Amino acid sequence: MCEAGGEGIISKKADAPYRSTRTKSWLKVKCTRRQEFVVIGWSTSDKKSRGFRALLLGLHENGKLRYAGKVGTGFSTAVQHDLCARFERMKVDKPAAPVPRAEARGANWVKPELVAEVAFAEFTAESVVRHASFLGLRADKKAAEVVPEREQPLASAVPTAVEDGIKISNPERVIDPASNVTKGDLAEYYRAVAPLMLPWAANRPLSLVRCPQGRAKKCFFQKHDAGTFGPHIRQIPIEEKRGEIEDYIFVSDQAGLMTCVQMGTIEFHGWGSSVGDVEKPDRLVFDLDPDEGLDFEEVKRAARDLKRYLADMGLQTFPLVTGGKGLHVVVPLTPQAEWPEVKDFAQRFCVALATAEPERFTANLAKARRKGRIFLDYLRNQRGATAIMPYSARARERSPVSAPIVWDELDETESGARFTVRDAGLLLERASSRLLQGWGEASQILPDL
Repeated sequence: MCEAGGEGIISKKADAPYRSTRTKSWLKVKCTRRQEFVVIGWSTSDKKSRGFRALLLGLHENGKLRYAGKVGTGFSTAVQHDLCARFERMKVDKPAAPVPRAEARGANWVKPELVAEVAFAEFTAESVVRHASFLGLRADKKAAEVVPEREQPLASAVPTAVEDGIKISNPERVIDPASNVTKGDLAEYYRAVAPLMLPWAANRPLSLVRCPQGRAKKCFFQKHDAGTFGPHIRQIPIEEKRGEIEDYIFVSDQAGLMTCVQMGTIEFHGWGSSVGDVEKPDRLVFDLDPDEGLDFEEVKRAARDLKRYLADMGLQTFPLVTGGKGLHVVVPLTPQAEWPEVKDFAQRFCVALATAEPERFTANLAKARRKGRIFLDYLRNQRGATAIMPYSARARERSPVSAPIVWDELDETESGARFTVRDAGLLLERASSRLLQGWGEASQILPDL
């Protein structure tokens, strides 16, 4: 529908009666685009509760800044107050770009320095945005770099797995009795999704969950290697808390990934930083870990709240089903801040949320404090901590896997174990479509709080 130029799809629950009014039986799925715009001004509101009615936007094109429309929704009260305070310091007498007379009437102008990320339905024939919604400010992008983004066809489909030369012994061994998944099935899954998984798991210190006899037998974590895994497993020396230097495992290609699988690995957990600079993380992970028996709808509601609060700070987020009972909210970062600063931000954010809504959340690690609540696990964001890698299998019943989803899919997601190792074809199909294009990618740094 989007490729055909439509606005979206309206559907009704099949067994619900037809009613012409708005009900929960109707669902509207919009085709939306998103990109950055330069803020060139604002229009005042006649309501005291609102700091302004809309932001006026601009884009650089052919060497000049041009008017690109306005955005009047998507602002929280706190964001409005913050923007109004900024506008007072940036106010100028004339617009930085020519603005149609009707839009300029009653408007105020600012220096073209702020960059806003905006979701919108389309550009009109006049090259202005239609049905726009504010997502947040982009402190990581200069206003001079903001130009119209043009859709480009994918150069090719997702690359296919390559021949890696790794022989899988005992492929008939059952590793999950509940689903009858064998070691050979697991190896086939990892070979298929290796092109999807390696951009996230390669060149990153790893902790492996190894279950040589299957998940029903003894499993253990392994993060160090003395060279016994063979030439495809690489090591990086890292100084630990007490000053000792230990060699940590990482892989750089499919052969390394499959070597781990041959050695009985089911799960791959990774640091939040790469081997290029282990002290500067390239992502935050907020792990929403619900108490046993808590409805998954509460987890989804919490994830949406985190998305909204972090967007208010200018941070773009992405949801990840973990293959378990919870969700991860992933925040990509430009590697700049070091671990102490990143952990401090994550901890203060989670503690503030748990303090504001103690009946829903806890930031306390103690199991006793999680009764009926969701544990906001900020400890994933400290030096040496790991989180499950996208597309990693889990050593759990039915052999579920972690996988990226988009926010619009959250309503239809019934658990964190939405996909299993039997779904390699589906995951490849999703990755080659436009659905996940750009997932987990954003140039952004921690805001100053």
